[in-house]
Amino acid sequence: MRRLIIGVPLTVVLFLVAGFTIVSHFHPAPPLAHKAKTVAVRLYMHAVRDIPVLAWHQIIAGVPHTAAEDVVWNYGHDCKPTAAVCDAKNGNDETVSVTQFAAELAYLKKSGYQSVTAAQYQAWAARKSVALPAKPILLTVDDGTLNSYTGTTPVLRKYGFNVVTFIVSQFANGATANKEPYAGWDATWSQLLALPPAQWSFAFHAGARGHNVTFPDNRGCTYYYPCQLPTETAAVYQARVSGEITTGRKVEKAHLGSRLNTSMWAVPWNDLANQANMPTSGSDPSRWLAKWAASQFPVIFIQDPPHNGYLHERYRLEVHGTWSEASFQARLTGNVAHGFFNQG
Repeated sequence: MRRLIIGVPLTVVLFLVAGFTIVSHFHPAPPLAHKAKTVAVRLYMHAVRDIPVLAWHQIIAGVPHTAAEDVVWNYGHDCKPTAAVCDAKNGNDETVSVTQFAAELAYLKKSGYQSVTAAQYQAWAARKSVALPAKPILLTVDDGTLNSYTGTTPVLRKYGFNVVTFIVSQFANGATANKEPYAGWDATWSQLLALPPAQWSFAFHAGARGHNVTFPDNRGCTYYYPCQLPTETAAVYQARVSGEITTGRKVEKAHLGSRLNTSMWAVPWNDLANQANMPTSGSDPSRWLAKWAASQFPVIFIQDPPHNGYLHERYRLEVHGTWSEASFQARLTGNVAHGFFNQG
């Protein structure tokens, strides 16, 4: 894997009067002896201005549909086993086929992109020194649906990419307990752990209730995390949300161990209660959720470019099954050109 070169500025080399030793994990150089002393040389790494982040949801490979699939994901529309896209025009347009996914990774590979880990991205976002590929990218998959892992690992191996997949503890618990609508549709804890570590790692998406559209009778806001109910005080609302997230991370850590990055959060429905066009946290004018989340997560993914870099928020480009390959390429290059993935 080609990586950025760690080197010494030319001016330092020209004016060194003593010998030096450069030790680099990636590009070791032989030491030079000096009669009097050895001068320690500070190493540097070339700056990386931006790291694009892509998000997929369902990635299907012709898996027969189930009742759970209809109810949870496709709003009553069947997902045909031979369909390239699972009813994208009428149901869930976030769904892509393995064929589309492979074409997109082939383009990324041809363009020189190399995937980074959650830890690498987190260090870069915090402006820490970290070794990165010359053209880094972070690939993510949300929710933990079983079909997203069916047929995708060989594609990742072929093109040399790895993925951070954001997990909902409610879904994995339900699938493990063989309960509807999770059984046979979401991955169990053991199925998640069986994914090869070279291609798959994990991070937090939601706990026991956070991914639900939980309050259908609350017209002002139906989402679990950003919505303060009319019957809740600010203190009750904050305790409910912080407790669910804290417990959810502990549950996922208990099942997934060191493969879970607890410092990243992909916000369900991309609603962190700080966007003017999205539901906010009730009457709380301080936008409590965004501020509290920033105290808990060094990296918070949403799909709102103007908020990139604000309170640890980072922008992701969500890939849709209705996009052509040309559209995918144009959207990625356009997002990069506009600086949406900049360090902030």
